[in-house]
Amino acid sequence: MFGFNVNINKTSKSESYRKSYDSNPQVKSSAPQEDAYEKRKKAEEARLEKLEADLKRENEEYERTLQRSLDEQQRAWYSYEDMYADDPLTHQLNLAFIATTKGYKSGYRYNSVKGSFDAASVDFNKNNNAISFDSLKAKGYKYSSANGQKLAKDVANHSVGFTGKCSKYVREGLQRTGLYNGHTGSAYQMAAVLADNKNFQEVSANSVNLKNLPAGCIVVYDRGAAGYNAQHGHIEVTLGDGTACSDGRTYNPRMTQNMRIFVPVEQA
Repeated sequence: MFGFNVNINKTSKSESYRKSYDSNPQVKSSAPQEDAYEKRKKAEEARLEKLEADLKRENEEYERTLQRSLDEQQRAWYSYEDMYADDPLTHQLNLAFIATTKGYKSGYRYNSVKGSFDAASVDFNKNNNAISFDSLKAKGYKYSSANGQKLAKDVANHSVGFTGKCSKYVREGLQRTGLYNGHTGSAYQMAAVLADNKNFQEVSANSVNLKNLPAGCIVVYDRGAAGYNAQHGHIEVTLGDGTACSDGRTYNPRMTQNMRIFVPVEQA
């Protein structure tokens, strides 16, 4: 009986609210609309907050993905093995010696590494006037002794003996001397880079003797050319005395069909 009375009271109270609401037209017409507007407003605000949160997450994921891509590309640039024509055993022995010998460049065993040398012994001026470069004169350029000497000396001073990283050592020499500020992968790919570099002009390999090139000229061998690596080719900088250098020193630069030569230049 007690429960029945409670239900009666609730019903009576609800009926009272309904009658009061029906007797007030203003409340009847505005309250539901305001309530619906507030609901829509809150729903829209919630939707915008979700969109902003989603956009923030997407931007963060994009940044992470971009950074991973850049990191992978950077690792790829520095992981290329520009292998030389040396036999695999000699190559591995050179790497092991360089990795385990403390201060080896000034050590008594320095000269036992193939391609090692003392940069102070190089005559960088020997070939300064050995080639006239008429093809450059026709274009309004001349050989830049300042840039050539700068590059050749830098590469020579940073050489370590052949490690299979010729592209890395030449590229870093160009970067340190301000002649190039970018990246590349394999040695042979530097030919396309240098062709667009205002600090260098290409000359025909058929018109010069490699032994007569002045300091700072860059010789790029295509993949497999002259017996160099079939995947990466080879690159080296002439030292101006008939030799050339990248990570190690080549005493007998190889002449071949699939090679390109780039000379450091300035306005004539």
